[in-house]
Amino acid sequence: MHWFHAFFKSTLTAYAGATFTNIFMGRPTAMFANDIFFGACLLGYAIVNFLPLDLGYHFFNTFPGEFFHTVLSQVFRVGGVTGFSDAAYGMFKDSPSPYYPTPIFGPILFPSALGNMGGFFFEGFDAYLSKGMPWLFQQGLTCSTFYHFYAHDVEGNVGVTLRGVLKPVAVKFMVLMGANEEESQDDVLFAKVSVGVFMVAIAIVRMPQFMGPKFSPFSLVYNVLAYPFKKKSKKEHVTPKKGKKKTQ
Repeated sequence: MHWFHAFFKSTLTAYAGATFTNIFMGRPTAMFANDIFFGACLLGYAIVNFLPLDLGYHFFNTFPGEFFHTVLSQVFRVGGVTGFSDAAYGMFKDSPSPYYPTPIFGPILFPSALGNMGGFFFEGFDAYLSKGMPWLFQQGLTCSTFYHFYAHDVEGNVGVTLRGVLKPVAVKFMVLMGANEEESQDDVLFAKVSVGVFMVAIAIVRMPQFMGPKFSPFSLVYNVLAYPFKKKSKKEHVTPKKGKKKTQ
């Protein structure tokens, strides 16, 4: 592959969410508005491809290099999920539906789309979704849903109930993480930290050296909940064996 082809393909795949999702909301993309973004792309490409003896390429194919890359990429995604949910809520908060005081779908779907634009760009729409819901969709929908309701839903029943249930645990967790008294009471900060810890931890677990990229905690939950129904369905479809006719 020509270096120019490889550079733009890797850059747009890695930053597809930050490039295209802002365009959907009529905002300038950070890829063009922030020199650090594109500068980081140039630096990363040079480290992997142009260091002497291919040191960058070989390092990122070792376990420490892959671990380092996994953690940093997830920290970047955490900022995307929380930041784009905040942006969508800020844009839609004054026009909720008449049925709920907080806009629901926009602040959830917008950051979820952010994490999957790279897959759409790299593989194409049908190929990316042909095997079911990709992990990044599972992660984006789950984390953005929790973050949105916990951080933004001040008046709705879902957010009030969620904070009421988790608040005692949240305060202890934040104190354990080294937060002061004011920070331990900050609902938005707790939501960001919780999403960050979950996303980074699961990304490490899904590394090839551990559970592998096919692992999903949501699949385990689904299999446990769906098992009784699958078992019942199999019993209903079993055809009884016909007995042999007795010969006289």
